[in-house]
Amino acid sequence: MKQLSSGQKLMIATVSMFLTGMPELAVAEPYTASQSATKPQVIETEMDTITATVAAVDYVNRILTLKEHDGHIITMSVSPEVVRLKEIRKGDVIKIDYMDAIAIFIQPADQKSASVEESKSVIVRNKTKKPSGVMTDTDSVTATVLSINAEKRSAVLKGTKGNDFKISIASDVKNLGNIKKGDKVMVKITRSIAVTVSKP
Repeated sequence: MKQLSSGQKLMIATVSMFLTGMPELAVAEPYTASQSATKPQVIETEMDTITATVAAVDYVNRILTLKEHDGHIITMSVSPEVVRLKEIRKGDVIKIDYMDAIAIFIQPADQKSASVEESKSVIVRNKTKKPSGVMTDTDSVTATVLSINAEKRSAVLKGTKGNDFKISIASDVKNLGNIKKGDKVMVKITRSIAVTVSKP
């Protein structure tokens, strides 16, 4: 048996998570002149904001301890990409804005597109008195539909490395009958984190 690549594991995890009946799943069905030709699409976006006070900083091990307003303690490792860690002091206020967006859509087999399995990261560092910046990670994966069973709501996909895997499809995903063998399943995940450090 071939070993799954990281991109295929991402595909399986993402499709499984977002097509197996999560209650907050959002299904986007764009209008077309012929609704019967519409392919299923899934779009999910989650945003959150955390504001906390720095309770302790371990500069050697790059560990940051934060305390939220309700007293909840958060311990986090700071990646080497954060080059101004030593400028963060106990008592500073840190605001973290987090956004996670997932888009899954089906592309017809006769529409030409290259198979994709890639990850990209972009870091923007602001020139402020205290460290701040934005980091955005984007993962893109493509799989091909080998077979689809609309009645049993299941499908078999092939990843970019040739591995086959089976997925289950949630009951709120419509137009499964329009998915054909050879269609492309396109998955794009975007994670963005904006961090601002300020004095209290």
